[in-house]
Amino acid sequence: MNIQRGEIIRINLNPTTGREQTGEARPCLVLSHTQFNQARNGLVIVSPITSTIKPEIKTLIPIPDGFKIHGSVIAEQIRTLDLSQRWWKSTGEHLPTEFIDAVVATLNLLIA
Repeated sequence: MNIQRGEIIRINLNPTTGREQTGEARPCLVLSHTQFNQARNGLVIVSPITSTIKPEIKTLIPIPDGFKIHGSVIAEQIRTLDLSQRWWKSTGEHLPTEFIDAVVATLNLLIA
């Protein structure tokens, strides 16, 4: 399993509760470093992607134009997932490092 940082994967996030993003085959952005993903045998840290684009909500980071996936990364809803225990597949898309850094910087503002 060679999941890379910045890769967009589709993954089943169920079960969920409350206001967590739900859904089978929801797109998510991999935030954890590639070395972490490899060392942990499929354990990854992701943020779900929503089709909503609302620039006034600072924790919804709009995906740049030119990608198949449209919408926003939900920076505050990070999840640590074990890919060996969930259905998932790669979309084949990778977002740029600068974008990943912007998502992580937004998350850092929330937890620092």
